[in-house]
Amino acid sequence: MSKDLLLTIYDKVKAKGLLDDELINYIDSLFSERINQVLDVVERDFYKYTFNPSNKSIWTVATSSNSKNYYLIYPKLYCSCWDFYKRVVVERKRLFCKHILAQTICEALNNFKIIQLKDEDFKKFIKDFKLDF
Repeated sequence: MSKDLLLTIYDKVKAKGLLDDELINYIDSLFSERINQVLDVVERDFYKYTFNPSNKSIWTVATSSNSKNYYLIYPKLYCSCWDFYKRVVVERKRLFCKHILAQTICEALNNFKIIQLKDEDFKKFIKDFKLDF
């Protein structure tokens, strides 16, 4: 269900090419009281790391607008933030966190930076990454 909802949001944002009041209201109707938090995350720098030749990719976003720590995101599946662990995995109160929703929006808007790495760099990347748990 959560993947379907994220795909619907992706399709709506992609079709419009921008996040206008209509889309903001639609997202707000699904996630009331959290829209401002989602919009804050959308404004941060998202990075898509693509590992070649496997074409495996993972995403990151800063933990706050001025932070040097990042959350690791596997789109529509996982985020390393505390809210994902607590509210999605343990309590099952949410389908996904604001970072996964913001990543979906940024992907639809092509609002992210791509960094290409080699497959053999994957383990080191994960080990050395500044994650905030």
